Amino acid sequence: MHKLTATGAAFACAILLSACDQAEKTVVLRYKFEKGVRLAYEQTSRRTSRLTQTDASAKETSATFAADVEHVVLRVLPDSSAEIQEVSSWTEQRELTEDSTGRAPLEKRRTLVLLVQPDGKVRDVQSLGEPEGAGLRYIKNYYEQGIPVFPARSLAAGDSWTQTTKVVLPEEEMEASMTYRLRGLAREAGYDCAVIECDGEMIIPLEPDTKDSVERSGLDRIRSKGTLHFAYTEGIVVMQTDKWIIDRERRKTYAGKTEQYHETVELDIDFMLKERGKSQETSL
Repeated sequence: MHKLTATGAAFACAILLSACDQAEKTVVLRYKFEKGVRLAYEQTSRRTSRLTQTDASAKETSATFAADVEHVVLRVLPDSSAEIQEVSSWTEQRELTEDSTGRAPLEKRRTLVLLVQPDGKVRDVQSLGEPEGAGLRYIKNYYEQGIPVFPARSLAAGDSWTQTTKVVLPEEEMEASMTYRLRGLAREAGYDCAVIECDGEMIIPLEPDTKDSVERSGLDRIRSKGTLHFAYTEGIVVMQTDKWIIDRERRKTYAGKTEQYHETVELDIDFMLKERGKSQETSL
């Protein structure tokens, strides 16, 4: 029989205690807002879609899109919520005319002001310029359903929580839900992160926009599964990867002609922190 020496016993005890400490480690997840902090992210989206129209014709397309997303904390309120300016810029291919097959690159920029609680709940979304109307309501629905709201309790590996949202449609009321699970803790991009798995469904209606010459309406069912890395000491998102499968029903009216079509979209999204610092301008 192998004899366990005093040194060996101490070493074994240290390993055991270390393992216990790791297993019992808990974290409280909260955003930590500070006026003037600027976070610059890079987002890459790989999209494959299949469009089926009422005449049974189908068209498949695929593309990769890159966007720059910047968050700047404009001010912190007494309840620790914050107004955050979100600026997204990207290039998209736009049809030259409604019935044209030609396409041209178009530089796009979107500026929003978000009112966000420390637990991640987005209380309000305002637009500076476009989008407005139906487009802004779509974005608000996404932020309500797709952004995790952290629980008040401390979390250990394996803990989970579920967010449920009622979606009111013209003819019925539906329920969307997302489940989040703390997979564990890991070091990512120089930050100590909580690794959170996300799995669920969003249900987002598209309402007609009276300002658009093409009237579009419909419903998106988005099956979402991904992983979020949240730096729990700094209170910021470091990285997020998502896989979306979108089941999209659409109705389009243009020049007195109405078409219905169905589109299935697969979307892989990578969202990565590139820079963290101070903004030179923190007022609107």
